[in-house]
Amino acid sequence: MYVWSYSFCLLMDVIVTNNIPGKVSQIDNTRLKSLLEQGVAIVDIRRPEEWRMTGIVAESHLLTFFDEDGGNDPAAWLALLKPLVLPGEPLILICRTGYRTNLICDLLVETTEYQELYNVADGILGWVAEGFPVTHCPTVT
Repeated sequence: MYVWSYSFCLLMDVIVTNNIPGKVSQIDNTRLKSLLEQGVAIVDIRRPEEWRMTGIVAESHLLTFFDEDGGNDPAAWLALLKPLVLPGEPLILICRTGYRTNLICDLLVETTEYQELYNVADGILGWVAEGFPVTHCPTVT
């Protein structure tokens, strides 16, 4: 519970004060495609059942942030993220609609060395609705 409360307080501080030292960019699907072509890493933070339901952007690293009850452990998640995308490198986050990843981007830019963050504003649903390709999610246990 402490981790969730601390994370929530950090998020509220960011939202209320807008005191963000780095940069979070809200991007559309055309910009997402361009960034992927440039080799910027993308992390899909959704849950495995969500990946299976819609498919995933082909280049995505699959790294769930919120558990089935909405809880999270930012320190543990960050420990899993660092081997995938080094701190200081640009990073794209995607979820279902862009809401969860927007919160996570703000948290990361406020509390970590990840300072160039891109939030896919319409999430995977927007990507699919515009006809961009997805791949089936590999089996995840």
